[in-house]
Amino acid sequence: MSKKIVLMLAAMGILQSNLYSENYKVSKKPMELSILAVQNGKVFDENWSVFKEAFKDTNVKLKSYSSKNLTDEMQAFNLAISSGKLPDIISLAYPDKLESLGMDGGMVSLNKLIDEHAPNIKKFFEKYPRYKMDAVAADGNIYFIPDYYDWYAMKAAQGVFIRKDWLKKLNLETPETMEDFYNVMKAFKTQDPNGNGKADEVPYFDRTVEFADKELLGLFGAEMGFFVNKDNKVEFGPVTDRYKEAMPEVMKWYKEGLIDPEIFTRGFQGRDYMLRNNLGGMTFDWFASTAAYNEDKDMKEKIKDFEFVAIAPPEYKGGRYAPDARATYLGGWGITVGAKDPVATIKYLDYWFSEKGHEISNWGVEGDTFVKDENGKNKFTDKVMKADGMNPLQVLRGEGVQFRIGALQDYDYEKAWGNPQASKWAEMYMEKGYVVDPMPTLKYTPEENKKVQKINSQLIMAVKEMNQKWILGASDFNETYDGFVKRLNDIGLQEAIKINQEAYDRFTKGEK
Repeated sequence: MSKKIVLMLAAMGILQSNLYSENYKVSKKPMELSILAVQNGKVFDENWSVFKEAFKDTNVKLKSYSSKNLTDEMQAFNLAISSGKLPDIISLAYPDKLESLGMDGGMVSLNKLIDEHAPNIKKFFEKYPRYKMDAVAADGNIYFIPDYYDWYAMKAAQGVFIRKDWLKKLNLETPETMEDFYNVMKAFKTQDPNGNGKADEVPYFDRTVEFADKELLGLFGAEMGFFVNKDNKVEFGPVTDRYKEAMPEVMKWYKEGLIDPEIFTRGFQGRDYMLRNNLGGMTFDWFASTAAYNEDKDMKEKIKDFEFVAIAPPEYKGGRYAPDARATYLGGWGITVGAKDPVATIKYLDYWFSEKGHEISNWGVEGDTFVKDENGKNKFTDKVMKADGMNPLQVLRGEGVQFRIGALQDYDYEKAWGNPQASKWAEMYMEKGYVVDPMPTLKYTPEENKKVQKINSQLIMAVKEMNQKWILGASDFNETYDGFVKRLNDIGLQEAIKINQEAYDRFTKGEK
């Protein structure tokens, strides 16, 4: 075949799949690798179109190691460890478990394998040193490849939402400062914006019970756990001055009825209940799912002029704080010592960082779940966007898109199926610098991990307990705060700060 014909056919897309397949072959003959992988209650399915396409390209077929009925990933993981017969690959939401297994000799160190057989991963780590830092364990080895968020493009996860229709009805401006924020809540509580003649409005509500206090206090720039200050020193939020400033304010809001009285008990359906019953005025929640209420037919029919919009967090002492951000990654996968062919396996893992692997892990199979427009930009097909009874993400998950593997999420994929206005709001939070970066996921030695896990569980319990008591008015903050700090120190706070500081220094310097 002449070069001219090859170029012409390639341009027409006729040779694209064949060219990909030849470039990405891991083995001349088809081979099978076992994988232990459960995500959100779904066991890996070899029939997902994404992985069938990967098989065409690589000649590697993944087969689920565990039963389709075993939908608890930690239970599946523990059973595999206790059996003594490990699969070729383990995917897990908890990388510390994989690293601990690696340091105990159960996972293969990938450093040399990546250097010699994974050019795409190697290039990726060279381009993004921060991402590589996430993959390196405390002993300097890489035992897993993370499932990375497209963190540099989008780290904003949630934002402040407010009923714009209520603001209009009460002739109020969008709150800019914390004082404005408080005054708007007071107006929502006392001026009957839902128009039913009752004082039943709930100015501030939250559906994520686990994070309700974190988000309320976080609007003041207060931290709930360990964080790194501007001098790169590890601190614990509840013993800082900012926390001591924030708590009395939040307590005041609750006492005056500005916060949902059931904020710690209402549960995950709280947002739906508050909005559909025309009761809630403000919250802090995910951009895409919260913005979707503006397009809800039932909402539009039930509540005239309903409009729930994201606004900038209120300014407090010169800053605006969005206390929930995406981490750089969530879990990942690695090669176990039970792998039949570690070299072939790392080559397969490397495929997902190639151009084709990156595309199908985010978009699915071309011509099925996505097509390219005249400018070469990907867009999802009607199969994804107009599915009966399913939202786009559910359709994509059913094809294996975004299943947890070692790969990089493409923010454009999220924009393509998500609410356009939600994307603009999230981008605004990024551009304006409102997002509070989370503490990086630190890597501990086995000895450090035992100590810090024991201390952390008790610290979290103590903080949660007292936060709720103070906010609900069950305990006097001024009278009990010093005793609270003493309790934290008795638990081992200073030792935990020391361990975290050493782990953070090791993380940033890349030292063993």
